[in-house]
Amino acid sequence: MKKLHKILLPTLAAFFAMACEKDEHLVTYPESYPVLDQAVVAENTVTYGDSITLDVSISDKGTPLSTLEVQVVVNNSLLTFESIRTKGNQADVHRRYSIPFTPNMVDNAPVKVYLSSINVDGYTTDSIIHTATAKRPVINELWIVPKTGASYKLPLTDPENYTYYASGMTYGNSISYWLATKVDKFNKVDWTGLVFGKVGDGIGIVKQGTEENRISVTDETLVGINNITFDAFQFVPTVGGKLLEPVTTLDIDIDLQPSSVGGKDMRTGNIFFGENLEVTFSGITDLATNLPPDWFEVTGATTAKFLGLNAIYKVYYDITDHYLYVEPQWEVHYPDVMWICGTGFGKPQAPYAATSSWNWNTPLDYAPARNVSPGVYQVTVYGLNTAGATRGSFDFKFFYQHTWGTLGVTEIDATTYTLSAPFISEADGNVNAGVDPLEGVFRFTLNMNDKTITVDKLN
Repeated sequence: MKKLHKILLPTLAAFFAMACEKDEHLVTYPESYPVLDQAVVAENTVTYGDSITLDVSISDKGTPLSTLEVQVVVNNSLLTFESIRTKGNQADVHRRYSIPFTPNMVDNAPVKVYLSSINVDGYTTDSIIHTATAKRPVINELWIVPKTGASYKLPLTDPENYTYYASGMTYGNSISYWLATKVDKFNKVDWTGLVFGKVGDGIGIVKQGTEENRISVTDETLVGINNITFDAFQFVPTVGGKLLEPVTTLDIDIDLQPSSVGGKDMRTGNIFFGENLEVTFSGITDLATNLPPDWFEVTGATTAKFLGLNAIYKVYYDITDHYLYVEPQWEVHYPDVMWICGTGFGKPQAPYAATSSWNWNTPLDYAPARNVSPGVYQVTVYGLNTAGATRGSFDFKFFYQHTWGTLGVTEIDATTYTLSAPFISEADGNVNAGVDPLEGVFRFTLNMNDKTITVDKLN
């Protein structure tokens, strides 16, 4: 132990000697603060889309400078933040900062430049420059310049709200276009002016547009687009036109197009059906067995009343099985419709087959449940249950949307509902036919008001 002490004592002495030597070389400064000798924005006014010029001179006689932080704020929106390295006891900073033309920019808005100069000891001097004003560009008219078709002028119809409007177009119900402040002699975009196009998820100014920058809109509820309104304050375009009217006749061979769906030959299309409106069908042999009972009430040999809401629906006519699948567009969700997905079920008409799967690819995989009253949904399917050790193969779940969801939030948790026997709820929230063999056509009624799932066996 005595030998160990003899070794440690000289080592510790050397360590403390080195530490003291380092402390003697630490540089300390008296307390001081940076001085903003000059801080100016050159422009008194700036048009959105242009830039401001910032000149700053800073000094600190006692302590070296470290950084200059710059924030440019317009209309309470932070446009720019920059941290600039400054060295020595004096620094000059020259910068240009863009004032972009974006949605919701008011006219004559103060441009505020916040400055924070910090020295190496962390002492800070703050200042605000608010001598410049941002103005909106003067736009007396716009032009809609489509990818194909004629260009039209949009005069400024509401100067107070920066609204532009034009009518008399003859476009179809789908259009891809730019909105330009200037056009050339061929009525095409003159890129020396401002051009509105698609930027990210919204509308913004584009400098030299590509196909991806065109504004695109499709409205299948319209026969064609014949007018457009552009809100240049919020950057929101709105199209209008003659509304498409619900069909009163449907010819399977003329109105639907040949297609392969899930490996089957079908005729498909998007059809506008009207609530409680009678439709006369052609190309269908037997409406009683060829139409989905949840969506149509047969009224005659060739006529049936549509039971759903006014909307454009996807339709698929199975040429081999002579059955018309009808479903809302995939983006339609609760409360307008519910969807079921799972295994062991198929269309409710002969020839019967359990085609469903845990997929959302084709109407063979899933089925829509029609909203029959507030909080109540109905879906009719053929079901085939093969017994398993703990659960049957006829197994599905109700979804709020045409895709997966979250149990108890956007998926119905069947364990919180009372079900008609022999159907049971599983721990994963599924509706299941149980462990006994079962087959037939079943109508399921989901009642979200009294938390019941009623099952009626139709055959």
